[in-house]
Amino acid sequence: MSSIKFEFPDTGEGVTEGKFLEWKIDVGDKVEEDQVVGEAETDKAVVEIPAPADGTVKELMASPGDRVEVGDAIMELDTRGSNESSSEESNNSPEEQSEAKETEEKDTENEESEEPEEDEKASDNESSEGDILALPKVRKLAEEKGVELASIKTGERITEEEVLQAASGEGSQETEVSGETVSEAGTEEVNASPSVRQLAREKEVDIQSVEGSGRGGKVTRQDVLDATETEETSEEEASTREEPPTGQSSGEDYSGEVERVEMSGIRKSIASKMEKSRFTAPHVTHVEKADITELAELRDKVKNEVDAHLTYLPFVMKACTKALQDYPSLNSELDEENDTVVQKKYYDFNIAVDTDDGLLVPRIDSVKENNMVELAQDIVEKAEAARAGELSQEEMKPGTFSITNLGVIGGEEFTPIINYPQVAILGIGKIGETAEVVDGEVKPRTTVKLSLSYDHRVVDGATAAKFMNDVVENLEKPEELMVNL
Repeated sequence: MSSIKFEFPDTGEGVTEGKFLEWKIDVGDKVEEDQVVGEAETDKAVVEIPAPADGTVKELMASPGDRVEVGDAIMELDTRGSNESSSEESNNSPEEQSEAKETEEKDTENEESEEPEEDEKASDNESSEGDILALPKVRKLAEEKGVELASIKTGERITEEEVLQAASGEGSQETEVSGETVSEAGTEEVNASPSVRQLAREKEVDIQSVEGSGRGGKVTRQDVLDATETEETSEEEASTREEPPTGQSSGEDYSGEVERVEMSGIRKSIASKMEKSRFTAPHVTHVEKADITELAELRDKVKNEVDAHLTYLPFVMKACTKALQDYPSLNSELDEENDTVVQKKYYDFNIAVDTDDGLLVPRIDSVKENNMVELAQDIVEKAEAARAGELSQEEMKPGTFSITNLGVIGGEEFTPIINYPQVAILGIGKIGETAEVVDGEVKPRTTVKLSLSYDHRVVDGATAAKFMNDVVENLEKPEELMVNL
């Protein structure tokens, strides 16, 4: 009986590792190709893990809570045998079954003791694709591109990128000699996948000098990225590093009891994105106060007449959409490689949702086309899915503009961080009654402070101020926002 070791798959979106959550099958269970056998949490979302082929589960090599990298073996699957042979075996007498078992064990021992000459001869012939490690989507891509999977020699699971390279004739010029992989120049290659080698070339990192942290010393994407950061910051750190003043702690000495809490994949992703945004885009924050007394009165009149939970957020989204049509630079992103600003003609907003795992930003589509009730329903559904950990990767993709409502928790104003690669985000402060001067008299009014953070490389201060003026005006005169409620 032949078996394959199923490796933690590449789920896309640059994911290199995940936290294994659960198995949906047990040892001895029969599974079918593409059947969901487990779940893992990556830095993007909770993803389902499909079986790579039909077979019987021989061993589960990952446990709930384990950190696994793309390419790590997580399950062993027996892939040969059929229902016919199983049925035939069950009809045999106990003595015949025992003899068959002994024969199979001897055959297995003989196969293991044979020299690799058989495998070398077989590699010259057309290989059985069932013995090749590749996800169903990779096999389908190979079929579409007319690529023989057997011609791609990686020693590990074949990726979509390797198929595309083979289709375009850009595969690495490597030759197998006596079981070792060497380059054309004859130097021994490091243990790394083609995608990691390409990343190293893009980052101008000498992959020969990178120490692999993966299983068996394999160089991972993160190893290359760490090497890139080390090269970029080593000189700066050398010039700015200072010893802590006498009596101060370097960070490891604590005067009281502490608890170390491991960062989840989602929390690490949030930290990475916030750092990249904060130190990539020069942030400027513009704050305005809006008198939304009329809007509050209108909302109170209609909120009980609709089925959806009608908060202020749909109104703010509509107010922003109207203003963005006049100031499209805020509904865009910067293509740094080509020095162009990509202005988007559609309006999909990300909203910030506070969850037990951290801040998630699901996307609300078609803000311009949907009415208030439809937006309110979508907001509630996405927020509940975020808190339950049920958002798909598609629902987490960046939209065109972001809104974060911290006011429901507290705080009049704040400085939100841009949801990179977007160029602007609007923060909603606490909505409440304040004393305002109206027609020369001090009167109680319902007000809210709005904080717009924007990328100053793309948006000028004057443009941001005009945009905010429009948003405030739309909220203070809400009749048009109420159309098609």
